[in-house]
Amino acid sequence: MGIYTYFGLGIVLGLAIGVYFYADREEKIQKEIALQQKIFSTQKLDKALDKAVDIMKSRITALNRELTEEEKDRIIYDCYVTDDK
Repeated sequence: MGIYTYFGLGIVLGLAIGVYFYADREEKIQKEIALQQKIFSTQKLDKALDKAVDIMKSRITALNRELTEEEKDRIIYDCYVTDDK
């Protein structure tokens, strides 16, 4: 086999190793997210955040602009407090 064959095989092997490590890294990240969600998340928090995201989407569409941090914070707080009652 010529030098170019070995060069091509080296490139293919390098790409395969790169893809493997990338996929492995993504899998570890997904496992970590699932573990943290299991530990820190509650049903009430999930419902409040889902409601807040829906409200933020509708306000962004209605106002046709990005919301400020204060507006976002207020929406999240209101969703959590109203779910609390």
